[in-house]
Amino acid sequence: MSVPLSKAQQALADYDEARADYMRFLSMDPPDYRAVDEAMVAMDEAHIRFKQAMGDFDAPTHLRPL
Repeated sequence: MSVPLSKAQQALADYDEARADYMRFLSMDPPDYRAVDEAMVAMDEAHIRFKQAMGDFDAPTHLRPL
């Protein structure tokens, strides 16, 4: 039986998954830049959710210029 993850733990797990995707798509030959961009956005979203879960309610709405 698995234990449910807290919001912060889930955000970190999502960040790790997005970072792994980012590295995988970037290391392709040739790199899949669209997938790389999507992975970067997913990393940003997970980072923001982590900050909010840790009580930082002044977290940015995005980390990279849109």
